[in-house]
Amino acid sequence: MRDGAEPEESKTVGRDAADGAATLSDTLQFFSHDIRAAVSDVVGGLRLIDEARLDADTRAQLDRVRAAGDTLAGMVESALMAASGEIRVIATEEAEAVSSLVETWRRRWAGRAAEGGVGLSIQTEGDLSLRVRAPRLPLERIVCNLIANAVSHGGGAAIRLRVAADAGTGLEVEVADGGRGYPEDIATRPRVAGHGLGLRIAAELSRQIGASLETGNGGPLGGAVACLALPAERLEQGRAEDAEAPGMPDLSDLRILVAEDNLTNQAILSRMLGQMGARTVFASDGAEALEALAAEDFDIALVDIEMPRVSGLEVMRVTRARDDAAAAMPIVALTAYVLRDNREAIYAAGADGIIGKPVASAEEFGRAILRHAGRPAGLPEPEDVLAHGGQDAAFGVKMDEERLDGLLAAAGPDGARELLERLDEDLRSVRDKLEEGVRDSSVPLIREQTHILIAVSGAVGADRLCRLAEVLNIAAKRRRIDDLAALHAPCRRDLDELIALIALRVAARG
Repeated sequence: MRDGAEPEESKTVGRDAADGAATLSDTLQFFSHDIRAAVSDVVGGLRLIDEARLDADTRAQLDRVRAAGDTLAGMVESALMAASGEIRVIATEEAEAVSSLVETWRRRWAGRAAEGGVGLSIQTEGDLSLRVRAPRLPLERIVCNLIANAVSHGGGAAIRLRVAADAGTGLEVEVADGGRGYPEDIATRPRVAGHGLGLRIAAELSRQIGASLETGNGGPLGGAVACLALPAERLEQGRAEDAEAPGMPDLSDLRILVAEDNLTNQAILSRMLGQMGARTVFASDGAEALEALAAEDFDIALVDIEMPRVSGLEVMRVTRARDDAAAAMPIVALTAYVLRDNREAIYAAGADGIIGKPVASAEEFGRAILRHAGRPAGLPEPEDVLAHGGQDAAFGVKMDEERLDGLLAAAGPDGARELLERLDEDLRSVRDKLEEGVRDSSVPLIREQTHILIAVSGAVGADRLCRLAEVLNIAAKRRRIDDLAALHAPCRRDLDELIALIALRVAARG
Protein backbone atom coordinates (compact mmCIF):
# COMPACT_ATOMS: atom_id res chain seq x y z
CA MET A 1 0.00 0.00 0.00
CA ARG A 2 2.88 2.45 0.75
CA ASP A 3 4.00 2.25 -2.89
CA GLY A 4 0.74 3.88 -4.05
CA ALA A 5 -0.67 0.82 -5.79
CA GLU A 6 -4.41 0.79 -5.92
CA PRO A 7 -5.86 -2.12 -3.91
CA GLU A 8 -7.92 -4.66 -5.77
CA GLU A 9 -10.86 -3.84 -3.49
CA SER A 10 -10.82 -0.19 -4.66
CA LYS A 11 -10.80 -1.25 -8.29
CA THR A 12 -13.79 -3.48 -7.62
CA VAL A 13 -15.66 -0.68 -5.87
CA GLY A 14 -14.91 1.68 -8.76
CA ARG A 15 -16.18 -0.81 -11.32
CA ASP A 16 -19.25 -1.46 -9.21
CA ALA A 17 -19.98 2.26 -8.99
CA ALA A 18 -19.67 2.67 -12.75
CA ASP A 19 -21.85 -0.34 -13.37
CA GLY A 20 -24.35 1.02 -10.85
CA ALA A 21 -24.57 4.36 -12.63
CA ALA A 22 -25.01 2.61 -15.97
CA THR A 23 -27.88 0.50 -14.69
CA LEU A 24 -29.68 3.16 -12.63
CA SER A 25 -32.66 3.20 -14.97
CA ASP A 26 -33.01 -0.61 -14.82
CA THR A 27 -32.73 -0.53 -11.03
CA LEU A 28 -35.45 2.09 -10.76
CA GLN A 29 -37.67 0.12 -13.10
CA PHE A 30 -37.11 -2.91 -10.87
CA PHE A 31 -37.89 -1.22 -7.55
CA SER A 32 -40.28 1.58 -8.54
CA HIS A 33 -43.43 -0.52 -8.34
CA ASP A 34 -42.56 -1.84 -4.87
CA ILE A 35 -41.65 1.63 -3.59
CA ARG A 36 -44.89 3.11 -4.90
CA ALA A 37 -46.91 0.18 -3.55
CA ALA A 38 -45.37 0.59 -0.08
CA VAL A 39 -46.07 4.33 -0.03
CA SER A 40 -49.60 3.62 -1.24
CA ASP A 41 -50.16 1.20 1.64
CA VAL A 42 -48.87 3.73 4.20
CA VAL A 43 -50.94 6.63 2.85
CA GLY A 44 -54.00 4.45 2.32
CA GLY A 45 -53.76 2.79 5.72
CA LEU A 46 -53.76 6.18 7.42
CA ARG A 47 -56.97 7.07 5.60
CA LEU A 48 -58.69 3.97 6.95
CA ILE A 49 -58.23 4.91 10.60
CA ASP A 50 -61.58 5.67 12.25
CA GLU A 51 -61.22 9.17 13.69
CA ALA A 52 -64.45 8.94 15.67
CA ARG A 53 -62.73 6.81 18.32
CA LEU A 54 -59.78 9.16 18.76
CA ASP A 55 -59.37 12.06 21.18
CA ALA A 56 -58.79 15.58 19.85
CA ASP A 57 -55.00 15.58 20.33
CA THR A 58 -54.61 12.23 18.56
CA ARG A 59 -56.82 13.41 15.68
CA ALA A 60 -54.62 16.48 15.28
CA GLN A 61 -51.52 14.31 15.06
CA LEU A 62 -53.25 11.96 12.62
CA ASP A 63 -54.10 14.95 10.43
CA ARG A 64 -50.44 15.93 10.50
CA VAL A 65 -49.22 12.45 9.52
CA ARG A 66 -51.84 12.09 6.77
CA ALA A 67 -50.94 15.44 5.21
CA ALA A 68 -47.22 14.63 5.45
CA GLY A 69 -47.90 11.22 3.89
CA ASP A 70 -49.64 12.81 0.91
CA THR A 71 -46.68 15.15 0.43
CA LEU A 72 -44.23 12.24 0.78
CA ALA A 73 -46.16 10.31 -1.88
CA GLY A 74 -45.83 13.22 -4.30
CA MET A 75 -42.13 13.66 -3.58
CA VAL A 76 -41.40 9.95 -4.04
CA GLU A 77 -43.26 9.96 -7.35
CA SER A 78 -41.41 13.06 -8.57
CA ALA A 79 -38.04 11.66 -7.48
CA LEU A 80 -38.60 8.33 -9.21
CA MET A 81 -39.73 9.95 -12.43
CA ALA A 82 -36.93 12.55 -12.46
CA ALA A 83 -34.23 9.98 -11.74
CA SER A 84 -35.48 7.77 -14.55
CA GLY A 85 -35.64 10.60 -17.09
CA GLU A 86 -39.43 10.98 -17.02
CA ILE A 87 -41.33 14.25 -17.19
CA ARG A 88 -43.48 14.94 -14.17
CA VAL A 89 -46.93 15.70 -15.62
CA ILE A 90 -48.52 18.88 -14.29
CA ALA A 91 -52.29 18.52 -14.55
CA THR A 92 -53.35 22.12 -15.22
CA GLU A 93 -57.03 21.20 -15.26
CA GLU A 94 -56.71 20.14 -11.63
CA ALA A 95 -55.83 23.59 -10.26
CA GLU A 96 -56.61 23.59 -6.55
CA ALA A 97 -58.82 25.95 -4.56
CA VAL A 98 -57.02 28.22 -2.10
CA SER A 99 -59.36 26.98 0.64
CA SER A 100 -58.20 23.40 0.02
CA LEU A 101 -54.53 24.41 0.27
CA VAL A 102 -55.16 26.25 3.53
CA GLU A 103 -56.89 23.19 4.99
CA THR A 104 -53.96 20.97 3.98
CA TRP A 105 -51.49 23.30 5.68
CA ARG A 106 -53.66 23.42 8.79
CA ARG A 107 -53.79 19.63 9.00
CA ARG A 108 -50.07 19.32 8.39
CA TRP A 109 -48.89 21.86 10.97
CA ALA A 110 -51.50 22.38 13.71
CA GLY A 111 -50.55 19.12 15.42
CA ARG A 112 -46.82 19.69 15.18
CA ALA A 113 -47.08 23.23 16.52
CA ALA A 114 -49.26 22.12 19.43
CA GLU A 115 -46.81 19.32 20.20
CA GLY A 116 -44.07 21.90 20.68
CA GLY A 117 -46.26 24.24 22.70
CA VAL A 118 -46.37 26.76 19.85
CA GLY A 119 -49.53 28.64 19.01
CA LEU A 120 -50.30 28.56 15.26
CA SER A 121 -53.03 30.86 13.97
CA ILE A 122 -54.30 30.98 10.39
CA GLN A 123 -55.70 34.17 8.90
CA THR A 124 -57.38 34.19 5.49
CA GLU A 125 -58.34 37.13 3.31
CA GLY A 126 -60.02 37.59 -0.04
CA ASP A 127 -61.65 35.00 -2.30
CA LEU A 128 -60.65 31.52 -1.14
CA SER A 129 -62.66 29.91 -3.94
CA LEU A 130 -60.03 31.06 -6.44
CA ARG A 131 -57.96 28.19 -7.76
CA VAL A 132 -54.17 28.18 -7.79
CA ARG A 133 -52.69 27.07 -11.10
CA ALA A 134 -49.18 26.10 -10.04
CA PRO A 135 -47.30 22.84 -9.47
CA ARG A 136 -48.68 21.52 -6.20
CA LEU A 137 -45.57 19.80 -4.83
CA PRO A 138 -43.15 22.77 -5.12
CA LEU A 139 -45.77 25.10 -3.61
CA GLU A 140 -46.30 22.65 -0.75
CA ARG A 141 -42.55 22.41 -0.12
CA ILE A 142 -42.11 26.20 -0.05
CA VAL A 143 -44.84 26.83 2.51
CA CYS A 144 -43.86 23.85 4.66
CA ASN A 145 -40.22 24.96 4.72
CA LEU A 146 -41.26 28.45 5.83
CA ILE A 147 -43.51 27.11 8.61
CA ALA A 148 -40.90 24.56 9.69
CA ASN A 149 -38.33 27.36 9.90
CA ALA A 150 -40.66 29.35 12.18
CA VAL A 151 -41.37 26.32 14.38
CA SER A 152 -37.68 25.39 14.67
CA HIS A 153 -36.16 28.87 15.12
CA GLY A 154 -38.97 30.94 16.60
CA GLY A 155 -38.07 30.03 20.16
CA GLY A 156 -41.57 28.76 20.96
CA ALA A 157 -43.17 32.10 20.06
CA ALA A 158 -46.53 32.33 18.33
CA ILE A 159 -46.72 31.77 14.57
CA ARG A 160 -49.22 33.23 12.14
CA LEU A 161 -49.96 31.94 8.66
CA ARG A 162 -51.76 34.55 6.55
CA VAL A 163 -53.19 33.60 3.14
CA ALA A 164 -54.68 36.31 0.92
CA ALA A 165 -56.15 35.62 -2.53
CA ASP A 166 -57.27 38.30 -4.97
CA ALA A 167 -57.98 37.83 -8.68
CA GLY A 168 -56.41 41.21 -9.44
CA THR A 169 -53.26 41.06 -7.34
CA GLY A 170 -52.54 37.35 -6.91
CA LEU A 171 -51.86 35.04 -3.95
CA GLU A 172 -49.85 35.95 -0.85
CA VAL A 173 -48.76 33.40 1.74
CA GLU A 174 -47.09 35.04 4.73
CA VAL A 175 -45.47 33.20 7.65
CA ALA A 176 -44.63 35.37 10.66
CA ASP A 177 -43.42 34.55 14.16
CA GLY A 178 -42.73 36.36 17.40
CA GLY A 179 -39.20 35.04 17.84
CA ARG A 180 -35.82 36.73 17.61
CA GLY A 181 -35.93 37.06 13.83
CA TYR A 182 -33.50 36.22 11.06
CA PRO A 183 -29.78 36.92 11.40
CA GLU A 184 -28.80 40.47 10.48
CA ASP A 185 -27.52 39.65 6.99
CA ILE A 186 -30.92 38.26 6.07
CA ALA A 187 -32.87 41.05 7.75
CA THR A 188 -30.97 43.71 5.80
CA ARG A 189 -31.37 41.90 2.49
CA PRO A 190 -35.00 40.76 2.58
CA ARG A 191 -35.08 39.73 -1.06
CA VAL A 192 -32.21 37.30 -0.67
CA ALA A 193 -33.73 34.33 1.11
CA GLY A 194 -30.62 32.23 1.56
CA HIS A 195 -30.09 31.57 5.26
CA GLY A 196 -30.49 27.94 6.18
CA LEU A 197 -31.28 24.98 3.98
CA GLY A 198 -35.06 25.44 4.33
CA LEU A 199 -34.94 29.02 3.08
CA ARG A 200 -32.54 28.18 0.27
CA ILE A 201 -34.88 25.45 -0.92
CA ALA A 202 -37.88 27.78 -0.64
CA ALA A 203 -36.09 30.53 -2.58
CA GLU A 204 -35.08 28.20 -5.42
CA LEU A 205 -38.51 26.61 -5.70
CA SER A 206 -40.16 30.04 -5.68
CA ARG A 207 -38.04 31.06 -8.65
CA GLN A 208 -38.92 27.86 -10.48
CA ILE A 209 -42.69 28.40 -10.19
CA GLY A 210 -42.54 32.11 -11.08
CA ALA A 211 -43.16 33.42 -7.56
CA SER A 212 -41.30 35.93 -5.41
CA LEU A 213 -40.11 35.31 -1.87
CA GLU A 214 -39.21 38.09 0.57
CA THR A 215 -37.84 37.65 4.09
CA GLY A 216 -37.22 40.16 6.84
CA ASN A 217 -37.64 41.09 10.50
CA GLY A 218 -40.09 43.18 12.47
CA GLY A 219 -43.15 41.58 10.93
CA PRO A 220 -46.68 41.63 12.36
CA LEU A 221 -45.61 39.55 15.38
CA GLY A 222 -42.30 41.36 15.86
CA GLY A 223 -40.00 38.55 14.71
CA ALA A 224 -39.15 36.92 11.37
CA VAL A 225 -41.53 37.21 8.44
CA ALA A 226 -41.45 35.53 5.02
CA CYS A 227 -43.90 36.33 2.24
CA LEU A 228 -44.46 34.22 -0.87
CA ALA A 229 -46.28 35.99 -3.72
CA LEU A 230 -47.74 34.34 -6.80
CA PRO A 231 -48.85 36.66 -9.64
CA ALA A 232 -52.51 37.08 -10.58
CA GLU A 233 -52.11 35.00 -13.75
CA ARG A 234 -51.55 31.98 -11.52
CA LEU A 235 -55.10 32.27 -10.17
CA GLU A 236 -58.31 31.36 -11.93
CA GLN A 237 -61.96 31.51 -11.02
CA GLY A 238 -63.52 28.45 -9.43
CA ARG A 239 -65.50 26.40 -11.91
CA ALA A 240 -69.28 26.56 -11.92
CA GLU A 241 -69.69 22.95 -10.91
CA ASP A 242 -67.47 23.54 -7.88
CA ALA A 243 -69.78 26.28 -6.65
CA GLU A 244 -72.88 24.17 -7.25
CA ALA A 245 -71.49 21.04 -5.61
CA PRO A 246 -68.56 21.86 -3.31
CA GLY A 247 -66.50 18.99 -1.98
CA MET A 248 -66.48 15.57 -3.59
CA PRO A 249 -67.54 15.06 -7.22
CA ASP A 250 -70.87 13.30 -7.73
CA LEU A 251 -70.43 9.78 -9.12
CA SER A 252 -73.91 8.57 -8.15
CA ASP A 253 -74.94 7.84 -11.74
CA LEU A 254 -71.87 5.69 -12.43
CA ARG A 255 -71.57 1.93 -12.04
CA ILE A 256 -67.87 1.17 -11.67
CA LEU A 257 -65.93 -2.09 -11.84
CA VAL A 258 -62.75 -2.02 -9.76
CA ALA A 259 -60.22 -4.81 -10.38
CA GLU A 260 -57.70 -4.69 -7.52
CA ASP A 261 -56.06 -7.61 -5.69
CA ASN A 262 -54.64 -5.67 -2.72
CA LEU A 263 -57.11 -5.68 0.19
CA THR A 264 -55.82 -2.39 1.62
CA ASN A 265 -56.26 -0.67 -1.73
CA GLN A 266 -59.73 -2.19 -2.05
CA ALA A 267 -60.71 -0.68 1.28
CA ILE A 268 -59.27 2.73 0.35
CA LEU A 269 -60.99 2.82 -3.03
CA SER A 270 -64.26 1.55 -1.59
CA ARG A 271 -64.34 4.37 0.94
CA MET A 272 -63.40 7.05 -1.60
CA LEU A 273 -65.90 5.90 -4.22
CA GLY A 274 -68.58 5.43 -1.58
CA GLN A 275 -68.13 9.01 -0.40
CA MET A 276 -68.84 10.15 -3.97
CA GLY A 277 -71.94 7.96 -4.32
CA ALA A 278 -70.58 5.53 -6.91
CA ARG A 279 -72.06 2.04 -7.28
CA THR A 280 -69.08 -0.30 -7.30
CA VAL A 281 -68.28 -3.95 -7.90
CA PHE A 282 -64.85 -5.19 -6.77
CA ALA A 283 -62.90 -8.00 -8.43
CA SER A 284 -59.89 -9.50 -6.65
CA ASP A 285 -58.04 -10.47 -9.82
CA GLY A 286 -58.23 -10.29 -13.60
CA ALA A 287 -60.22 -13.49 -13.96
CA GLU A 288 -62.94 -12.19 -11.62
CA ALA A 289 -62.96 -8.91 -13.53
CA LEU A 290 -63.66 -10.70 -16.82
CA GLU A 291 -66.42 -12.71 -15.16
CA ALA A 292 -68.02 -9.52 -13.84
CA LEU A 293 -67.83 -7.87 -17.28
CA ALA A 294 -69.53 -10.91 -18.82
CA ALA A 295 -72.33 -10.84 -16.22
CA GLU A 296 -73.31 -7.15 -16.08
CA ASP A 297 -72.82 -3.71 -17.60
CA PHE A 298 -70.56 -0.97 -16.24
CA ASP A 299 -70.00 2.67 -17.10
CA ILE A 300 -66.25 2.49 -16.47
CA ALA A 301 -63.65 0.00 -15.23
CA LEU A 302 -60.65 0.77 -13.01
CA VAL A 303 -58.09 -2.00 -13.52
CA ASP A 304 -54.87 -2.70 -11.66
CA ILE A 305 -52.07 -3.94 -13.92
CA GLU A 306 -50.29 -6.50 -11.76
CA MET A 307 -52.90 -9.08 -10.65
CA PRO A 308 -52.84 -12.86 -10.19
CA ARG A 309 -54.27 -15.33 -12.73
CA VAL A 310 -55.05 -12.71 -15.40
CA SER A 311 -53.13 -9.42 -15.62
CA GLY A 312 -54.74 -6.04 -16.06
CA LEU A 313 -53.27 -5.73 -19.55
CA GLU A 314 -54.91 -9.01 -20.56
CA VAL A 315 -58.24 -7.83 -19.09
CA MET A 316 -58.04 -4.78 -21.37
CA ARG A 317 -57.09 -6.78 -24.46
CA VAL A 318 -59.88 -9.32 -23.97
CA THR A 319 -62.45 -6.61 -23.29
CA ARG A 320 -61.48 -4.57 -26.33
CA ALA A 321 -61.77 -7.70 -28.51
CA ARG A 322 -65.41 -8.31 -27.53
CA ASP A 323 -68.23 -7.61 -29.95
CA ASP A 324 -70.63 -5.96 -27.51
CA ALA A 325 -71.00 -2.63 -25.67
CA ALA A 326 -68.26 -3.53 -23.17
CA ALA A 327 -65.66 -3.22 -25.93
CA ALA A 328 -66.19 0.55 -26.02
CA MET A 329 -66.45 0.97 -22.23
CA PRO A 330 -63.86 3.37 -20.74
CA ILE A 331 -61.05 1.45 -19.04
CA VAL A 332 -58.56 3.21 -16.78
CA ALA A 333 -55.38 1.64 -15.46
CA LEU A 334 -55.10 2.20 -11.72
CA THR A 335 -51.45 1.41 -11.18
CA ALA A 336 -48.07 2.35 -9.81
CA TYR A 337 -46.52 1.64 -13.24
CA VAL A 338 -46.32 5.10 -14.78
CA LEU A 339 -42.95 5.17 -16.55
CA ARG A 340 -42.96 5.77 -20.26
CA ASP A 341 -42.53 2.17 -21.43
CA ASN A 342 -45.29 1.05 -19.08
CA ARG A 343 -47.62 3.82 -20.28
CA GLU A 344 -47.15 2.84 -23.89
CA ALA A 345 -47.90 -0.82 -23.10
CA ILE A 346 -50.99 0.16 -21.11
CA TYR A 347 -52.40 2.36 -23.87
CA ALA A 348 -51.57 -0.25 -26.50
CA ALA A 349 -53.64 -2.78 -24.51
CA GLY A 350 -56.67 -0.48 -24.82
CA ALA A 351 -56.65 1.82 -21.78
CA ASP A 352 -58.36 5.21 -21.95
CA GLY A 353 -56.09 6.63 -19.29
CA ILE A 354 -53.92 6.03 -16.25
CA ILE A 355 -54.51 7.05 -12.64
CA GLY A 356 -51.30 6.61 -10.67
CA LYS A 357 -51.00 5.06 -7.23
CA PRO A 358 -51.10 6.16 -4.54
CA VAL A 359 -54.28 8.16 -5.08
CA ALA A 360 -53.42 11.38 -3.27
CA SER A 361 -56.80 13.11 -3.33
CA ALA A 362 -60.33 11.71 -3.41
CA GLU A 363 -61.52 14.91 -5.10
CA GLU A 364 -58.99 14.66 -7.93
CA PHE A 365 -59.65 10.92 -8.19
CA GLY A 366 -63.37 11.57 -8.69
CA ARG A 367 -62.75 14.24 -11.31
CA ALA A 368 -60.41 11.95 -13.20
CA ILE A 369 -63.09 9.23 -13.23
CA LEU A 370 -65.68 11.70 -14.58
CA ARG A 371 -63.25 12.84 -17.25
CA HIS A 372 -62.42 9.31 -18.39
CA ALA A 373 -66.09 8.32 -18.30
CA GLY A 374 -66.74 10.98 -20.96
CA ARG A 375 -68.24 13.50 -18.55
CA PRO A 376 -65.38 15.96 -18.16
CA ALA A 377 -66.83 18.86 -16.18
CA GLY A 378 -66.15 22.19 -17.84
CA LEU A 379 -64.53 20.74 -20.98
CA PRO A 380 -65.83 22.12 -24.29
CA GLU A 381 -67.96 19.85 -26.42
CA PRO A 382 -66.73 18.97 -29.93
CA GLU A 383 -69.57 21.13 -31.36
CA ASP A 384 -68.14 24.19 -29.59
CA VAL A 385 -64.69 23.63 -31.02
CA LEU A 386 -66.10 23.17 -34.51
CA ALA A 387 -68.23 26.30 -34.18
CA HIS A 388 -65.26 28.45 -33.15
CA GLY A 389 -62.58 26.86 -35.27
CA GLY A 390 -60.76 25.78 -32.13
CA GLN A 391 -59.42 29.27 -31.50
CA ASP A 392 -61.94 30.68 -29.06
CA ALA A 393 -60.49 31.98 -25.80
CA ALA A 394 -62.84 29.73 -23.85
CA PHE A 395 -60.58 26.81 -24.69
CA GLY A 396 -57.75 28.12 -22.56
CA VAL A 397 -54.62 30.26 -22.71
CA LYS A 398 -52.61 29.41 -25.80
CA MET A 399 -49.21 29.08 -24.14
CA ASP A 400 -47.87 29.66 -20.64
CA GLU A 401 -44.14 29.78 -21.27
CA GLU A 402 -43.43 30.27 -17.56
CA ARG A 403 -44.36 26.64 -17.02
CA LEU A 404 -41.90 25.53 -19.69
CA ASP A 405 -39.25 27.78 -18.12
CA GLY A 406 -39.94 26.14 -14.77
CA LEU A 407 -39.41 22.66 -16.21
CA LEU A 408 -36.14 23.72 -17.82
CA ALA A 409 -34.93 25.38 -14.64
CA ALA A 410 -35.76 22.25 -12.66
CA ALA A 411 -33.80 20.14 -15.18
CA GLY A 412 -30.72 22.31 -14.66
CA PRO A 413 -28.19 23.51 -17.25
CA ASP A 414 -27.08 20.01 -18.19
CA GLY A 415 -30.51 18.46 -18.37
CA ALA A 416 -32.44 21.26 -20.07
CA ARG A 417 -31.18 20.59 -23.58
CA GLU A 418 -31.81 16.86 -23.24
CA LEU A 419 -35.33 17.60 -22.00
CA LEU A 420 -36.00 19.91 -24.97
CA GLU A 421 -34.70 17.34 -27.43
CA ARG A 422 -36.90 14.65 -25.87
CA LEU A 423 -39.91 16.95 -26.05
CA ASP A 424 -39.17 17.71 -29.69
CA GLU A 425 -38.88 14.00 -30.51
CA ASP A 426 -42.09 13.09 -28.66
CA LEU A 427 -44.14 15.92 -30.15
CA ARG A 428 -43.03 15.17 -33.71
CA SER A 429 -43.85 11.50 -33.22
CA VAL A 430 -47.31 12.37 -31.90
CA ARG A 431 -47.91 14.73 -34.83
CA ASP A 432 -47.07 12.06 -37.39
CA LYS A 433 -49.11 9.33 -35.69
CA LEU A 434 -52.12 11.61 -35.16
CA GLU A 435 -52.00 12.50 -38.84
CA GLU A 436 -52.02 8.80 -39.66
CA GLY A 437 -54.83 8.09 -37.20
CA VAL A 438 -57.10 10.80 -38.59
CA ARG A 439 -56.33 9.82 -42.19
CA ASP A 440 -57.19 6.18 -41.50
CA SER A 441 -60.04 6.93 -39.03
CA SER A 442 -58.16 4.81 -36.49
CA VAL A 443 -59.88 5.46 -33.20
CA PRO A 444 -57.36 3.46 -31.07
CA LEU A 445 -54.40 5.32 -32.57
CA ILE A 446 -56.03 8.74 -32.10
CA ARG A 447 -56.91 7.99 -28.49
CA GLU A 448 -53.43 6.65 -27.74
CA GLN A 449 -51.67 9.69 -29.22
CA THR A 450 -54.03 12.29 -27.76
CA HIS A 451 -53.39 10.84 -24.29
CA ILE A 452 -49.66 11.43 -24.80
CA LEU A 453 -50.28 14.91 -26.20
CA ILE A 454 -52.55 15.86 -23.27
CA ALA A 455 -49.81 14.91 -20.80
CA VAL A 456 -46.93 16.62 -22.62
CA SER A 457 -48.77 19.81 -23.62
CA GLY A 458 -50.14 20.24 -20.10
CA ALA A 459 -46.66 19.81 -18.62
CA VAL A 460 -45.05 22.49 -20.80
CA GLY A 461 -47.86 25.06 -20.52
CA ALA A 462 -49.59 24.63 -23.91
CA ASP A 463 -53.02 24.84 -22.27
CA ARG A 464 -55.12 25.41 -25.38
CA LEU A 465 -53.45 22.52 -27.18
CA CYS A 466 -54.07 20.35 -24.12
CA ARG A 467 -57.79 21.18 -24.27
CA LEU A 468 -58.03 20.67 -28.01
CA ALA A 469 -56.36 17.27 -27.63
CA GLU A 470 -58.86 16.33 -24.91
CA VAL A 471 -61.77 17.25 -27.16
CA LEU A 472 -60.31 15.27 -30.06
CA ASN A 473 -59.92 12.33 -27.69
CA ILE A 474 -63.58 12.58 -26.64
CA ALA A 475 -64.72 12.74 -30.26
CA ALA A 476 -62.70 9.60 -31.03
CA LYS A 477 -64.10 7.88 -27.94
CA ARG A 478 -67.62 8.67 -29.17
CA ARG A 479 -66.65 7.46 -32.66
CA ARG A 480 -67.56 10.73 -34.33
CA ILE A 481 -65.58 9.77 -37.41
CA ASP A 482 -66.96 12.53 -39.63
CA ASP A 483 -65.77 15.24 -37.20
CA LEU A 484 -62.24 13.96 -36.61
CA ALA A 485 -60.54 15.86 -39.45
CA ALA A 486 -62.14 19.19 -38.53
CA LEU A 487 -61.27 18.75 -34.84
CA HIS A 488 -57.75 17.68 -35.69
CA ALA A 489 -57.03 20.81 -37.77
CA PRO A 490 -56.82 23.36 -34.89
CA CYS A 491 -55.05 20.78 -32.75
CA ARG A 492 -52.46 20.29 -35.51
CA ARG A 493 -51.94 24.07 -35.85
CA ASP A 494 -51.23 24.51 -32.16
CA LEU A 495 -49.03 21.41 -32.16
CA ASP A 496 -46.96 22.78 -35.06
CA GLU A 497 -46.50 26.06 -33.17
CA LEU A 498 -45.40 24.22 -30.02
CA ILE A 499 -42.88 22.16 -32.01
CA ALA A 500 -41.52 25.38 -33.55
CA LEU A 501 -41.20 26.94 -30.08
CA ILE A 502 -39.32 23.91 -28.75
CA ALA A 503 -37.03 23.99 -31.79
CA LEU A 504 -36.21 27.66 -31.09
CA ARG A 505 -35.39 26.82 -27.48
CA VAL A 506 -33.07 24.03 -28.64
CA ALA A 507 -31.33 26.36 -31.10
CA ALA A 508 -30.93 29.04 -28.43
CA ARG A 509 -28.98 26.60 -26.30
CA GLY A 510 -26.54 25.91 -29.13
